[in-house]
Amino acid sequence: MLTKLAKEIMTAPVVTITADKSVAEGAKIMLERNVGSLAVVDNDGRFLGLLSESKYLPEETVLPYLRQSVLRVLGSELGDPENIEEVILKTRNSLVGDAMRKNAPTVEPETHLAEVAKLMVETESHHLPVIEDDKPVGMVSRHDLLTLFAESD
Repeated sequence: MLTKLAKEIMTAPVVTITADKSVAEGAKIMLERNVGSLAVVDNDGRFLGLLSESKYLPEETVLPYLRQSVLRVLGSELGDPENIEEVILKTRNSLVGDAMRKNAPTVEPETHLAEVAKLMVETESHHLPVIEDDKPVGMVSRHDLLTLFAESD
C-alpha cells in the first residue's frame, strides 16, 4: 500500500506575500517564481489565506435580485467583457488581503496523499498550503499530483 505524505510531494519552500501588498505585486511574484498561488502571511509568517492565479480570471457571480449573472475580476464588476483591460487597470492596486481566499483549505505535512487528493476535489482547489505551527512550509498543487504519474517504479 502506498503511503506518500504531503511533505513528500509538496513544493518547498512556499512562496509567500503579505496581505498589505497589491494584487499587481502578487501577479508579478507568481510570474517571476513560476507558481500558481501564493500563501498570504502576516508579519510573523503565520498563514492568513491563499492568493491563486484563478482570482485574476473573470468569474461569474449570480445576482438573485436581478435574476442574472455578472462577470467580476478581483471583485470588480466587469460588465461587458470588452472592458477587461479597464477593470484590470482599476483593480491592480487592490490589496492581496481583500482578494485572497480566506479560510482556504490546508493540510499538514503528515497528511496522506489520499486525503490531499480528496480535499482538492471536495473544495475545488488547485493548490493546498501545507501548514505546520500556523506557518506555511510548502504547497501541494495538482501539478505535484501529476508528477506521481510520471515517476517510474
